[in-house]
Amino acid sequence: MKESKPMTKKTAYFYFVLCIFFEQIGNLFISFTDGFTVLLPSLACLLFYGLCYACFAKSLKVINLAIGFAVWSGVSIIVIACIDMLILHAHLNWADFVGMAIIIVGIVGMNLNGSQE
Repeated sequence: MKESKPMTKKTAYFYFVLCIFFEQIGNLFISFTDGFTVLLPSLACLLFYGLCYACFAKSLKVINLAIGFAVWSGVSIIVIACIDMLILHAHLNWADFVGMAIIIVGIVGMNLNGSQE
């Protein structure tokens, strides 16, 4: 059997960014599934969530699970809130923005801790 090279950090972060990208597309499609009763958006949602988790799993070969999950969750919350405002015309209040700011502070704090390595 041929040995594979270890994944580089650059490649792991590429998969990580793809993971977040695919999740956001899945999140957008889920808003059109009507409780998974509309076939095409439901299939698209499941496809993109599957791609998301596959990329996340690959990125975890290098990225620490706790840090990866925290960053993934935080970035996803903030990006989907922006998509919700810009595309779906949702209205966010000041408490929503304060909550997102707290998430950002938490993510930065976890990454400054040095627990990635």
